[in-house]
Amino acid sequence: VLRSTQREVGIKSHTGRHSWQANWFDITRPATTDAGTCNNLMAGSCTRQIDGQNHHQGIELSAQTAVNPWHLGGSALWLDAKRENATVQSNLNGQRPINVPRYILRGMAQYHHPDITGLRSGLRISREGERNVTEHGEIVLPAWTTLDATTHYDTTVNNVASSWTLAVNNLANKHYWRESPKQYGQYFLYPGDRKSTHLNSSHGYRSR
Repeated sequence: VLRSTQREVGIKSHTGRHSWQANWFDITRPATTDAGTCNNLMAGSCTRQIDGQNHHQGIELSAQTAVNPWHLGGSALWLDAKRENATVQSNLNGQRPINVPRYILRGMAQYHHPDITGLRSGLRISREGERNVTEHGEIVLPAWTTLDATTHYDTTVNNVASSWTLAVNNLANKHYWRESPKQYGQYFLYPGDRKSTHLNSSHGYRSR
């Protein structure tokens, strides 16, 4: 049985069309280590075991405002993370855990078309800071930025609330590595999604 601990303190405000909040958090969760011979899974003795914990502290800020016909919002997260109390790999103590970005920034703008009821279009920009691929930071994934575009049309079909969405992800077709996990002594690099277009619909409850 494993246990993680989270402490959080925050403040928020909501006045009419404007809102904001600020949070400080402190999270400690168990960390794992691959021990034994991990370069040959068929003949090796590689096992995964709990070895100390990862300690994350950070500040998260967010705000939103609505000024017709615009809806604007943004958030920022700064994260300080380090490994603690490791005994199998004690040289990792004090190091930043792999695959953890140093910061995350988000911003969005949405426009409600006044001439067409239910039609709204938006842009979202996302940026994530660099993250370690290896335990001591010999290899680091660079920070990346992506831009997404969406158009939503809210309507009613047979008395059922419906929403149609056309989305273009990674509008600039940015090449980037989105994360870098490790498992059984092997490091993995996952590429970010290339530019793609999606059309989908969602339906709510039937109105009376």
